[in-house]
Amino acid sequence: MTAPKSFIKRRFLTFTVAFEIVFSIAFLILYKPLSNTFWLALSPRGTFIRTALFYLSVLALTIVSKVLLGAVEKRMELSVTQMTLWHLGEFACISGIYTAFTYAFHLAPATGQAQMFIRAFLCVGVILFIPYLICLLLAVIKDDREEIRLLKLNNPLTPVPADTPIINLYDHSGVLRISASQEDIVYVESQDNYVNIHYRGDDKLMSYLLRCSTAEIEEALKGSPIVRCHRSYLVNLNRIKVLKHGKSRATIVLSDKDGTEIPVSKSYYKILLEALTPGQIVRSTRNA
Repeated sequence: MTAPKSFIKRRFLTFTVAFEIVFSIAFLILYKPLSNTFWLALSPRGTFIRTALFYLSVLALTIVSKVLLGAVEKRMELSVTQMTLWHLGEFACISGIYTAFTYAFHLAPATGQAQMFIRAFLCVGVILFIPYLICLLLAVIKDDREEIRLLKLNNPLTPVPADTPIINLYDHSGVLRISASQEDIVYVESQDNYVNIHYRGDDKLMSYLLRCSTAEIEEALKGSPIVRCHRSYLVNLNRIKVLKHGKSRATIVLSDKDGTEIPVSKSYYKILLEALTPGQIVRSTRNA
């Protein structure tokens, strides 16, 4: 079973790190009165400083771990088992940091380093595995909701006219993931080795993370009104409401309820203008 796509999104990884830190601090406050050997605490001052240094070290390790996880995910699709093993390795590194701090500051009880490491690993596992599991379940739920939305998009209750152009989008393995009217796709955003398809569904803007390159998606959209306007964006010409010309760059404002803004690169600006239809609304402004 492959890991949920939502779980490796930058925003979700950031949420995971923040949630783990907050959860561990709450655990620290509750667990400290019950243990005579657990030295992490928010007071007195000396202990607080050691605790803060420990948390900063763990935060740095966690950030590096997530960056490396993203780099690995670019090369291969990880399964839930592989993702879990990765996090167990992360727990082991955190346990090593705790053991090192314990002996460096002479906080060790009458136990050996190996025994201290095992205790720390079990404690870290309890503290961090719970938020990890919660985040994993949230990612699974989010992916399931996206799949249901796509099923509604691919099998609408209202029949699609026979002459409506349909766009089929495949992932890196050649598996069909999205089949939608070209009018429903609003814009496409590149995210590392994924592309985020923003489409119209249930009268609001939704998104689906598709594992494929920007070049592949651009090739699949040839001949459609969806064209590249930026290194990281493709936009549906029929969804452009305003093209604003600022002092340093041009920006597209879409016709959705939120007025989503998409940057326009200088290299694609002329191509975009040539692709716009005569009836397209274009306005010039001098906003900074």
